[in-house]
Amino acid sequence: MFRRLHLPLLLWAAVIFVICAIPGNNIPKLSFLEWLRPDKIVHLIVFGILSVFIYRSVTIDPAFAGISSRAFFWSVLISSIYGALIEYLQYSVFINRSGDIRDAAANAIGAWLGMLIYIRYLTGRRKEKS
Repeated sequence: MFRRLHLPLLLWAAVIFVICAIPGNNIPKLSFLEWLRPDKIVHLIVFGILSVFIYRSVTIDPAFAGISSRAFFWSVLISSIYGALIEYLQYSVFINRSGDIRDAAANAIGAWLGMLIYIRYLTGRRKEKS
């Protein structure tokens, strides 16, 4: 049950980590990314998705019943901390990568926006059912 509930979250967090740990000189130059110069959009999307996966894990798993009422807060906070940690690792550990405070801010904003969009989506679905 744990794997079924949390596998999307764990896989997404692992994908983020692996992609962010790739040495900068080994990142392929993809033509479709050429037009996406402001990489902050990618940060917004990636960490928005992460916060939604955290929210789903917290609200679905009975083990987190004590904090599920504050799931929005915890989802954004955990996703933001993970984003800041990734930026720190890019600055201090990963080869040919550079951490950026603006990227960390984009990660946190993406976590918040992702949750706002998801909550709005859930609210709309509830209204349709009633």
